[in-house]
Amino acid sequence: CFYRQGWAGSPDIPLIWRFDKTQAGSGSLGDLGAHVIDMARFITGDEFYEISGAITETFIKERTIPSSEGGAGLASAAKVEGPTKKGKVTVDDAVLAIGRMKQGALFRLEATRFATGRENRNGVEINGEKGSLRFDFEDLNNLYYYDATAPDLTRGWVKIQASVPGTHPYQHAYWPTAHPLGYEHAFVNMAADMLRVLGGEAPEVPLPDFADAYQTQRVMEAIELAAKEKRAVRLSEVK
Repeated sequence: CFYRQGWAGSPDIPLIWRFDKTQAGSGSLGDLGAHVIDMARFITGDEFYEISGAITETFIKERTIPSSEGGAGLASAAKVEGPTKKGKVTVDDAVLAIGRMKQGALFRLEATRFATGRENRNGVEINGEKGSLRFDFEDLNNLYYYDATAPDLTRGWVKIQASVPGTHPYQHAYWPTAHPLGYEHAFVNMAADMLRVLGGEAPEVPLPDFADAYQTQRVMEAIELAAKEKRAVRLSEVK
């Protein structure tokens, strides 16, 4: 699983709050890694068992302190005016981790905001004996599937356009097949499921809860510990 963005790769990007551990908690790991950890748990239905190894790196050690950060602390909104001073970057710029899931699968996790040319590439690929699946957030409406049991003559990756009303979740509320949905629709879908649950109905897909967020935090803690102490960390060590 991976989450690659490229906006932080320039040393000209100022020291917004996302580069400050006291405000952000961590860098690429917490900002991006949390999403792919959560996605891996949701898609597989499995839990992380062990972080066998991890590494983090801060490539740009200091950045210019901005005079103002603008809305939401985005780098594009930050302003640098008048005399400038440098401040220390106290979070990771990139993180890599490998490990095991409870049911025996191996995983590789990558998160960085230094992937030049990547705007918002959040994805996962799952490989198994009978097939594989892959998804890329920059290709939001499509799921790619490989059926290893298909005849050799026709075997190959298949693009599933997941926008068929009555077949794919939530599509009944929108447009005909092949009329793509966007980022905002995911939030509308989640809000609709929340209202369904409050009304005593079942959600279209399982809703995450605080327990899910807790498990994601435990995995991130294990990754940080593995990187810091250069050793394998089992999730049972992390409370």
